[in-house]
Amino acid sequence: MCAANADRVGGQHSTGVRAWLGYCVYGRGISPIPDPLDVSMAHRRLVEERLEDFAVWYAVCRPSGKQASYRTIGKYVSSIRGWYFRFYGAVMGLGASTSRIPQILKGYGRSIDQPPPRERIGCAPRDLAVGMELALAGETEASRAMWRAALMFGMSALARAVEFALDEGRGETFDSTQHMTARDVSPVLRGGLQHAAVRMRKRKNLTVLRGKDCVVVIAAGGTHFDAARELFDWLAVRRGAGIADGRPLFCHADGSAISTEEVRCMVRRVMQAAGRNPSIYGGHSLRIGGATAAHAAGVPPNLIRLMGRWSSDVYAVYCRMSIESALGVGQAIASAMVTASSEAFQDESLELLPSEVTRLARITGGEDIEEEVWGVEERD
Repeated sequence: MCAANADRVGGQHSTGVRAWLGYCVYGRGISPIPDPLDVSMAHRRLVEERLEDFAVWYAVCRPSGKQASYRTIGKYVSSIRGWYFRFYGAVMGLGASTSRIPQILKGYGRSIDQPPPRERIGCAPRDLAVGMELALAGETEASRAMWRAALMFGMSALARAVEFALDEGRGETFDSTQHMTARDVSPVLRGGLQHAAVRMRKRKNLTVLRGKDCVVVIAAGGTHFDAARELFDWLAVRRGAGIADGRPLFCHADGSAISTEEVRCMVRRVMQAAGRNPSIYGGHSLRIGGATAAHAAGVPPNLIRLMGRWSSDVYAVYCRMSIESALGVGQAIASAMVTASSEAFQDESLELLPSEVTRLARITGGEDIEEEVWGVEERD
């Protein structure tokens, strides 16, 4: 049952569901699992009232130790409903469409000052290059080559950490049919330079989409770093060390894959070496930094969305990225000058412009395309 769900655990480990279980069991002394066979209106209203009480409790009591925004609490309620439906095949309470909870939470948002959105800091390309030189100086040749290739890949491919490292915290294990190996890297010759095409799986929202059905192009020839050259150098080093091509693309000397936690720690270590505050960086900072650099270099938002596999993939209906376009994005990322003030990145920077929405509607003939496009939310 769990394996049939997108996250393979049915959402039962999500923050919202765990908070709901604690609220019901320890706070109210009631079962967190309403009877799915009782479809009477009285029972459904009772369950809905409990969900409303949960939302108010989370806002007032702050069980996590800090204030949660009304949007966050709303997502928690949605995750509870989704978890219940997946496991028990029934609608929880009155259902999202007739619930008062959105109005309750909006009232909370108007009455109480909301916490500021979490600032998302990206690595500047130059800081990444300088920091790696300093932070990796004491590493072995193999370790230095691997981490340089991995971090440059992460920024150039606008990659999430879970796309090139294992999420061991969630029990993920290496699978050569799903995770990148050395066999997934192919050379691409353009303009007298050897670039790299890497076949990989697309992953977002902690959801594993089976199959390596996505190809990203890693460009050579950047000003601050050359991601393609570093990747091929790492392939030569690992083959010289006897690491089989079927092992993870980015791995330790024993062939074991690097983890997302190791990526997070290495990014912070590199940024600290570059003179930055390491506490505001993480594994996602490579993706954010790459997108910020591309945006600062004048790369059109549609190409950034395609290169970074953002959720607004509907744009791909009328825009296909050529190898030349992908190389241009990669070289722009590796060469862009990004100031400290531009390191905070918001996904809104990649939203479709009104002219893009109009063009898409004209090409696809979709009357409701504007609502569909603007309704897309990114949940990295």
